Amino acid sequence: MNKSLLTITFLALFTTACSEPAQPSANTAAQTEATASISLGDTSKNALDWPGEYEGVVPCASCEGIQTHISLRADNSFELKTVYLGKDERIFKVTGTAVWDEQGRNITLADGSQYLVGENQLIMLDTEGKRITGELAEHYVLKKKGC
Repeated sequence: MNKSLLTITFLALFTTACSEPAQPSANTAAQTEATASISLGDTSKNALDWPGEYEGVVPCASCEGIQTHISLRADNSFELKTVYLGKDERIFKVTGTAVWDEQGRNITLADGSQYLVGENQLIMLDTEGKRITGELAEHYVLKKKGC
């Protein structure tokens, strides 16, 4: 009895292991592709009212601070204006298109600066795209005007 059960098990295993895998139908492939292109869940890009004007003074090693103003538009264009306070009062201006990361959370501007897009705020990230920590971390937040 045990010998015949063992033989049947091996025979079943052998026949299923050697069969060709089922090919997905055209419908299945189309559904998989459509699902992959649909964003899963809310992101900063699709759920927040992020277009607007953001301002703040971020820390500076060689000046009193960097007055920063970012205008973000719904078409992803931006204008960044910075002034190095107490050092050079000229306004430095950069324009271009903000590029969203794959998760729809962070943007990168043409000057290479990166920001986490939050509710009515932009949080400046370090050069590796990570949040700045430490006692000055709260100073790397730009607040949305009019909120």
